[in-house]
Amino acid sequence: MRARSRFRTLALPHLAAVYRLARQLAGPDRADDLTQETFLSAWAHFDQFDPATNCRAWLCRILRNTWVSQWRKTRLELPVADIEDVPAEPWYDWERQRTESDLSADMQWALEQLPEAYRWAVLLADVEEFTYQEIAATMDCPVGTVMSRISRGRRMLGRLLNERRSTDRPAIRIVARER
Repeated sequence: MRARSRFRTLALPHLAAVYRLARQLAGPDRADDLTQETFLSAWAHFDQFDPATNCRAWLCRILRNTWVSQWRKTRLELPVADIEDVPAEPWYDWERQRTESDLSADMQWALEQLPEAYRWAVLLADVEEFTYQEIAATMDCPVGTVMSRISRGRRMLGRLLNERRSTDRPAIRIVARER
């Protein structure tokens, strides 16, 4: 019973943050499953968690490992045709709070264009507001690499967004009126 209450106290408050990150990585249709797998794995290995460390960073590392494992398994799957009579998924109160703060369509598109390592670094730094040390632990790389990836990722995002905005704007034509 003690492990259950510790898990409830330390891990469950981060459910919404893990779900939000799962939506950014896997999309809304796979975020529920990815979040559930993450928390199942966290529960199964909760005895290995050190309470002196950051639980949210630990959960995000599990999320990343779960996402990579699922991606490896499904990358060769062929897409299934859409089914019109799909039952509605349940909607939870905490989802509304987190989906209201979703990124804009342009930002989501730009993030999807980034290489995985840069996308992870930028999401963990700018969306989840992790420290460099927490990101390094989550991504299993040196702090200097994290700083470099965040910097390069932000520059790539800026370029992508500027290019997208410049192609979305209609050209302004100046027409001289005859007098």
